[in-house]
Amino acid sequence: MTHIVGLVLGASLIAVEGAGSLQQPPPPNNSPPVLRFLELRFPTQGNQPFEEPQTYLRQIDLVQHLTMPGQPEWSLYADVKEVAVADAERLWRTGQFDSLWIDVAERPFENGVAGILVAFNFVERPDPLVPSPETLPVPPAAFAQPPSGASRLYPPPR
Repeated sequence: MTHIVGLVLGASLIAVEGAGSLQQPPPPNNSPPVLRFLELRFPTQGNQPFEEPQTYLRQIDLVQHLTMPGQPEWSLYADVKEVAVADAERLWRTGQFDSLWIDVAERPFENGVAGILVAFNFVERPDPLVPSPETLPVPPAAFAQPPSGASRLYPPPR
């Protein structure tokens, strides 16, 4: 599978599958779960961010752990899960968001190895406000629960 970060549906960012000659083999059979996709979502904004999506991608260290075409190694999800949480905490402290949360879901490879989709969900603020260090984001009521088949990675349960 190819793992290129690209624009999909306007403002959503997602690692794109497929692409002809850029195909690469999946991780070895019986591998533990690996990071497969990264997606940026803006669900309360019709997936239209105020900022260019690349602005956020430059701030997300998890991007460096995506497997790109030609790379023979995969990042184990267990090894990079805390990178995603640290990214969310750092982004939250910028004051650019009313809320943000991360949902994760399994997207298995053809050989059955678990590939993990990490989806950052943002509700941007028109005017930044620096949150207090004790404050954690609260997803809007419509997004209080992760989507079916996904689990919530961030913010931590209260």
